[in-house]
Amino acid sequence: MDVTTAALDRAAARVRALDGAETRELRGEGLHAAIVAACEVLSEARRLAAPIAAAVARDAGGQGLRGGITRQAGHRSPEYFIATLLGGTVAEARTLIGAGLAMDPDEPEDPDDPDEGENGGEGSGSGGGGEDDPNPPDPNPKPARPKPRPPVPGSLAEALGNGTIAVDAAAPIRATLAELLDVVDRATLWEIEKRLVAKAARLSLYDLRTACWRERATADPAGWREREKRIRARRSLMLGEDAEGMVTLTARLDPLSAAPLRAWLDAQTTEAFRSARDAGVTEQRNAAQIRVDALAALASHGLDCAAPGSGVKTTLMVTIDRDALTSELGLGSCDGIGVPITGATARQLAVDAEILPAVCGGESEVLDLGRARRLFTRAQRRALSLRDGGCAWCSAPISWAETHHIAHWGRDGGCTDLCDGVLLCRSCHLRLHDTGWEVELHSGVVWFRPPTAVDPDRVAILGGRRRLAPEEMPAPPPLPTSPATRRCSGNHVRT
Repeated sequence: MDVTTAALDRAAARVRALDGAETRELRGEGLHAAIVAACEVLSEARRLAAPIAAAVARDAGGQGLRGGITRQAGHRSPEYFIATLLGGTVAEARTLIGAGLAMDPDEPEDPDDPDEGENGGEGSGSGGGGEDDPNPPDPNPKPARPKPRPPVPGSLAEALGNGTIAVDAAAPIRATLAELLDVVDRATLWEIEKRLVAKAARLSLYDLRTACWRERATADPAGWREREKRIRARRSLMLGEDAEGMVTLTARLDPLSAAPLRAWLDAQTTEAFRSARDAGVTEQRNAAQIRVDALAALASHGLDCAAPGSGVKTTLMVTIDRDALTSELGLGSCDGIGVPITGATARQLAVDAEILPAVCGGESEVLDLGRARRLFTRAQRRALSLRDGGCAWCSAPISWAETHHIAHWGRDGGCTDLCDGVLLCRSCHLRLHDTGWEVELHSGVVWFRPPTAVDPDRVAILGGRRRLAPEEMPAPPPLPTSPATRRCSGNHVRT
């Protein structure tokens, strides 16, 4: 592909406006603009380097120079060569090469292309080759390099090339497409590619990876079940000691093993901070230290107690349809575990853990309570957990999230209804109050609207579980302007 520096030049021009600025004096919108400009230069520089890195990788695989410039420079692989130049890791170099290969894929020329043969082939030359021709043809001509094709709109190559998505987003998308290449037909694979590319422009890298997992599980449930078996066979936990005598614990847990452990540790951590806050004191331990103490207490309890448990009671939240639960290949999700789980794994969890129903409510449970009571019920929290999947903003686990009124109960007449509730972790709840963001609910879908300082157009960002589902992302709702459809609570909005 052709190298172009136009986008990098534009980004660099914005950074040049900062020349001579004292970073400690940057404040507010000026600081926001400065970090956006600086990161844009880094992003565009990596985008420019990606196809060049891919060319280095192709050069190393050639036959002409015994490994090309990589070996000439004294490196054993293109990844090590580029990592040395970056001053980074081999993983970073591999990401750069992968993005470059996605931007400039090696594809054979379409034999039905009407432009093929424009620069060669029978009937397309100048008719030379006679005895008096001053430029006789080369008896051993080199094969003509196929003409590069413009990337298809909506493809990964196009999105990387025009800067719609970041370089790092290429790796999980390419891995997903490669995994499904021999599983689904080309039309289905193309639809998956378009969906993931559209999501990559609006999701964090962590959430994009989760969305890729769900696409793979949905497209190939049988393969996903086999994957569960493979990774469970690789589970491990090792204990050792470092130079200071500290005991080190290194573990790789499959979802079946990790789900109850993570849910329990999260509950202990949340309760420790909540208890300290309610008592008006500061918890001196950080989250990592609380987990160590909780795990040690659990082990001590298990050594000399016949009771089933101790500490804060916690319930494992597994979301799965009834039909999927009875199927070997049905899919569901588990609180705190990013990868989907099959119905078989859900049934294994059900042996020792309570599985909450996916359909909450019914004849005996009222989910919309209006002004009858201030606090949300457990059944309502379950329903909100199914909708939001944890913190609706940052995707923190359900055990970290608290149920909040979108419109304040006392000040703004909010209702204890599902249409007025949202799950938020404490950090995101405070962020809403402090930064001018607003939360909206449109047709049961949670959206977060940034302030003008972040986005002058205030385009809403999708929240909750919906953004990770293997389906098209809905279009952002327009900015509410009519007081009749808007009810405010400080920085909260309910439509």
